[in-house]
Amino acid sequence: MKEGLIGVIVPVYKVEKYITECIESILAQTYTNFRLILVDDGTPDNAGKICDDYAKKDSRITVIHQENAGVTRARARGVEEAHDCEFITFVDGDDTLQQTAIQNMFNATGPNTRIVITDKVLWYPQIDTDTISAFEFQKRLICEEVSSAPWGKLFSRGLFNKYVFDIPHEIVMGEDLIMNLRLSKRCNEVAVIHDSLYNYNIHEENICHNFVDNAEHEYLFYSNIKDFMCTHSHYIIARNLKKWDRFFGYSYKTPEWYGSDIHKSLLNDIKIYKHRTNHIEYSLLTCANPIKRYVIIFIRKCWNKIREFI
Repeated sequence: MKEGLIGVIVPVYKVEKYITECIESILAQTYTNFRLILVDDGTPDNAGKICDDYAKKDSRITVIHQENAGVTRARARGVEEAHDCEFITFVDGDDTLQQTAIQNMFNATGPNTRIVITDKVLWYPQIDTDTISAFEFQKRLICEEVSSAPWGKLFSRGLFNKYVFDIPHEIVMGEDLIMNLRLSKRCNEVAVIHDSLYNYNIHEENICHNFVDNAEHEYLFYSNIKDFMCTHSHYIIARNLKKWDRFFGYSYKTPEWYGSDIHKSLLNDIKIYKHRTNHIEYSLLTCANPIKRYVIIFIRKCWNKIREFI
């Protein structure tokens, strides 16, 4: 493993319109000791050919072509190829890096710091220190106070093992959170850079704009973060209660997820871990009768109005 060598891994799938700008932003980095690994995940457009053309011009570029297996498998293949790298960072094929991004992230590494995150992935409340513990990082990931996206972060190559990417391919939303949590299990400290170094491109083709959640997907996702229940049960349950409330908290009808595996699992975990919920929240979680739900929701709206007035 070469000291200071950074593997920049870019999954490539249906990004023909964006991949050139993405590659150019990486090649323009002030930090030059990197390998750019472009993983063509069976893309049906010309993005794979564009990658091949760049590889002919720059020896730091490696292109891997594989049958479509999803972004998690593409990242795993890239990490496998980057066996000689000391650090790993991910870039989506439709995004770009600011010119000093890799240099600034590398400068933040240290003997106890094996993960670096940037301000681009920080959500409210902001972190006002230069480092946080792995425990705090996990908590903020689960509470959605730090983006679980793999980009905007730098990881020690030694954190990766088969367990990190052992994620069911059916999970297409939330797999990044699982990956980040598993990487942080072998880390003590996370460095924080108070600068936005990553340019995230928002467009209609982003998966987050097209994904429709369902009970089966939610249960599969929930099952894959159960490893952290012993240390973060309160935050994991609260996250799922928040999602339940977002979908069904103001619906008079019987929730479509009512009686599903995710519903039963959530109720069971509330009991096992003695999670404290307010009466209205718990009533809406356990009540299927439309008339009773109407009454509960009416009381909830009245209470919210009173709180606003006070």
